Amino acid sequence: MNNNEQLLTEKIADALWQIWRYWRFTSHPVKQGKITLEQYWVLHILHRFGPQRIKDIAVRMGTGSSSVTITVKRLERDGLVCRKRGTEDERVVTVYLTEHGQAVFHAWRQERHRVLSALFEPLDGEERRQLYSLLEKVLGQMKEGAVSGGGNCRS
Repeated sequence: MNNNEQLLTEKIADALWQIWRYWRFTSHPVKQGKITLEQYWVLHILHRFGPQRIKDIAVRMGTGSSSVTITVKRLERDGLVCRKRGTEDERVVTVYLTEHGQAVFHAWRQERHRVLSALFEPLDGEERRQLYSLLEKVLGQMKEGAVSGGGNCRS
């Protein structure tokens, strides 16, 4: 690859990075200060996997049960989740998304899609198809393992 191609590749990477950062900053509820990162992940886990025990949420998040319990209490206070104790073992607490929690999470996802769609409005249909085709080509190479992260440390 010559210097001009290398410079163009760096510009493409920078443009993709800027698009991602702008999209994330303008549409993610954590970045907008609507919710904490921990609260978002609890909601995300419940949305994706359904009702979960506190300890299972903690495992998925890589944190302790006490931290999740505090986060869940705040989400419960805001009406986004509810907790139910087990009938056989009251120590077991299962967390559920409330209807309000589902609606809020869904609204956030819709907002993220709306912002992303707006980013590509300047492109006509053919330009979008070309961009998608090119991105699929890059993603295909990535999926095949042809792209290395270069994370090997050598002394």
